[in-house]
Amino acid sequence: MSIKLNLTINGSKHEITVEPNETLLDVLRNKLNIKSVKAACWQGDCGLCTVLLDGIPVKSCLILASEANNTNITTVEGLSEGPLLSELQESFLQHLSLIHI
Repeated sequence: MSIKLNLTINGSKHEITVEPNETLLDVLRNKLNIKSVKAACWQGDCGLCTVLLDGIPVKSCLILASEANNTNITTVEGLSEGPLLSELQESFLQHLSLIHI
C-alpha cells in the first residue's frame, strides 16, 4: 500500500507517494533527483547520506521515507547562503582535495 508524504526539502514543498519500505535516501535520489545525497555503505557507518531532518543530522539510508512525513529536510544544496557557499560547503570543498576517490 503506497503512502502519501508531505516533505519540505531545502525550502520547497513536495507531495510524493512512496512505498512503505522505501528509504529517505531512495526517495531523495530516485524520485526527487537530488543526487548530492550519496550512498556508499548502506549501514549508516560512512555518513555520506547524511541530511538534516528538522535540523538534526540523520543517515538517510537508515530512515524510512515515511518517517520523514511533515518534516523539513536540508541537503547540502540547502546550506547555501544565496549565491555564496556556506562555511560547511567551503569546508567540504577544501577537504575533498585531500581525499582520493
